Amino acid sequence: LRLTLPDGTRLLGAHAAPGSDGTDGKALIPPQSDDETRALLDGSEADLVCVGHSHWAMERTLDGVRVLNVGSVSNPWAPDLRACWTLLEADAQGHRIEQRRVTYDLDAVVAALRRAGHPTADALGAHFRGERRPAWMPA
Repeated sequence: LRLTLPDGTRLLGAHAAPGSDGTDGKALIPPQSDDETRALLDGSEADLVCVGHSHWAMERTLDGVRVLNVGSVSNPWAPDLRACWTLLEADAQGHRIEQRRVTYDLDAVVAALRRAGHPTADALGAHFRGERRPAWMPA
């Protein structure tokens, strides 16, 4: 998604990294070096790049480009298992970004998955209990 905010900020929204849906292993994640991030942003032609895929809310600015992972409402990572989303408010004077979190009943979600016969209910349950960590995070 490309759009220009009312203040002239060029926004690019992508699933994993500009030009990638994540199936190729390309994603913007916290431990990346500046050079790795630059390579993924190359050609994005945006002032603000919003991504997801990793389910890890983050924000950083590199070479004047603000990079934002908007988080995950349904599958956030431990240690903060609250649902996370990002609110963007924009007008001609500028834009404001706020990452928000809210607690929800994870046990009820896991129970509903089991009742529905979801094929990965056990794996999702481990995720919701904080027993799983992203590959880049030390145990």
